[in-house]
Amino acid sequence: MDVLARHRLSLLGLDPDALEASPVDARVDAVYAAFVARVPYENLSNLSRRRARPAEPESWPRGTDRLLRDLADHGLGGTCFSMAYALADLFRNVGANAHTVLGMHLRKEESHACTVVWGAEGPRLFDASFFLARALPVWPGASVDDGLFRFDLEARCGPLMTLVQTARDGTRTPLYSLIPNPAPPDAFRRAWLQTFLERPERAVRIARRVGHEVRWFGEEAGRVDRITPDGKVSLAVARDPVPMLHELFGVSVDTLRGFFASPRG
Repeated sequence: MDVLARHRLSLLGLDPDALEASPVDARVDAVYAAFVARVPYENLSNLSRRRARPAEPESWPRGTDRLLRDLADHGLGGTCFSMAYALADLFRNVGANAHTVLGMHLRKEESHACTVVWGAEGPRLFDASFFLARALPVWPGASVDDGLFRFDLEARCGPLMTLVQTARDGTRTPLYSLIPNPAPPDAFRRAWLQTFLERPERAVRIARRVGHEVRWFGEEAGRVDRITPDGKVSLAVARDPVPMLHELFGVSVDTLRGFFASPRG
């Protein structure tokens, strides 16, 4: 394991020496568990980066090291594209055959990104932006229950599959469809850039998983949802949302205040 890989793993709170003693699939699972536990889903990073460099779209996507540095310094994470890209990179750092995969949201009709690892037991799907706590085998009919949701891969037509999330009350939500082939790097980057162009100044969204709880903040909704196996509790957000968002999501106070104080339009 090289110096860069060891540095990246340390930023996730992992011991590179301990990981090296494990089989590759176990290393992947350890990296993924640490990533889901520490890295929030948020679009603050995208909105801020586009705002800071409006004429430089090629600079808007953040690579693995920038994401991990922003995590360490500001408690930031990323959207599905930056999370999937970083995960694939980290998995390769520990010896896995990992690639990003493109999908299509079924509700929003926009691109989605996730990560697939081809290992000893076949391909496995990892999606930190939907907070799967464990990997899902990639074949029609595969299912995994992670203590909060059940996730199923259902066949659609040909090689196309749909990821379906089922809550504890039985509510089924088809999330996205995908063909689990590695995305060519140029196609992945084009789709990533397109998400910035399609979402120029969206309302802030932040979410993260803490154990068997998913926390979600939607600026336009003005609330935080806390989803547990017992159901959902919604909390109203005060006029100054910063203290609550910092406490629940771990994003730094300075970053939140700087963003909300800046003019948007």
